[in-house]
Amino acid sequence: MISKSDTMSELTDRFVIEIGSGTVAHIIDMDASTSEDDNRFSLGPSAPGEKMCSRSSRHPRYRRVPFSEFLAQNEIDKEGFEGDAPDEICSYCWSNTRDALADEQERADDDVSERIGTVGYRLRWKQKGRAREEWYDIVVRPETTMAELDRLVCRFTTLDDFHLRMYGLEDEYLDSSLNVLPDHQYEQAGDRSYTRASEVTIEDVAERAGLWESDRLSLVYDFGTPSHYYCIVKEVYEPDRLDEVLDDDVITATDTAAIIKEKRP
Repeated sequence: MISKSDTMSELTDRFVIEIGSGTVAHIIDMDASTSEDDNRFSLGPSAPGEKMCSRSSRHPRYRRVPFSEFLAQNEIDKEGFEGDAPDEICSYCWSNTRDALADEQERADDDVSERIGTVGYRLRWKQKGRAREEWYDIVVRPETTMAELDRLVCRFTTLDDFHLRMYGLEDEYLDSSLNVLPDHQYEQAGDRSYTRASEVTIEDVAERAGLWESDRLSLVYDFGTPSHYYCIVKEVYEPDRLDEVLDDDVITATDTAAIIKEKRP
């Protein structure tokens, strides 16, 4: 992981600047190991690395320059990704890179990796476009299945078995890398690249995504004219605290999860 004290050499080893036909250059994380199917920003097998934003399409004739070299060529006075993006670099890439490095450092300091898969989460679910007016907090255990989570999500939405829906990681919708479908829809789909919701636990998702506070999951439904829900991890619970929260008054519950709080219009 890259810490705040890492040298420019280490940043240059990891990040390169990709120059195409647009007005700004983009940042590529060369340490990204996800495949084209797993990564929503993938550049394809001929171009390794992860583009740090989803803005604009990639130009077929791009040129890559080491991060430090690009800064020097453009006389940009920065030691890393601090502050605002320079005019020459995509501000979305810059912000996402800065946030990713900060998250990695925080997790390294907290030794988060050893705790993922053993903790519970408070997931605040919102509908895109109505986030301020309405939300629901669902607390889940590591062993909670996505099927249980789906049942609780359906309690506060208008979704039912007639609505096709699929869960994904942060900002993933139709291009979900989880490919989790409710069980009955999995059977109807007849495509084994999908996964039954009853066969995937929160622990599975957490370990795959490194799920921690402020991270997100997503839900897309009605694929013809897609609509979106998403959740933010508002709090992480150690086992003892998790038991206390789920043993307290809840709005509705399954065997291992519960809606504990809501804001309704």
